[in-house]
Amino acid sequence: MKKSLLTVITFVLVLINLGLTGVLTFVLVPYVSSANKLVSSVATAIELEQKAGAAQEQSGNSASTYPIDQIEVYDLNKEADDKGMTINLKKGADGKDHYAVIKVNLSINKESEVYSKYYETLDTKKSLIQTEINNVVSQYTVDEIRENQQAVQDEILKRLQSMFGEDFIVGVGFSSATYQ
Repeated sequence: MKKSLLTVITFVLVLINLGLTGVLTFVLVPYVSSANKLVSSVATAIELEQKAGAAQEQSGNSASTYPIDQIEVYDLNKEADDKGMTINLKKGADGKDHYAVIKVNLSINKESEVYSKYYETLDTKKSLIQTEINNVVSQYTVDEIRENQQAVQDEILKRLQSMFGEDFIVGVGFSSATYQ
């Protein structure tokens, strides 16, 4: 009789254990799967970021790939009273008109083969450069440019490099940017 009572108690404990395991499985599995999705998306974002960084390093068109003593900064808005370029932005989801006021500086490679050819005449080409900047910036909405200002700078850099050559202008920066 004692053996049957122990067998029944063991059987009941096994059923309780099985029930609690089932409850834990159904309660925890959704949380674990959502945590796995989050970890996967973060890992994917990190991988994409690493690939983008590697691609930029391979292209060699970033000012950070040149020694600082090889870079000269050309400020498009040199004059003290120059408030920057005012550019109309593309209408966004709100349907309102927005604009950007930016001051742009260019990182120039002093060791470039075309440095002596273009640098002295850069002031005379200022309006061409500003036109390209205007064309690029005006393609973005205020939300897009706020979220990814670096993409805008990269696009400007690409356009200017197509004008002057890839190793003359190696970086574009906004010394100040206001979006309204």
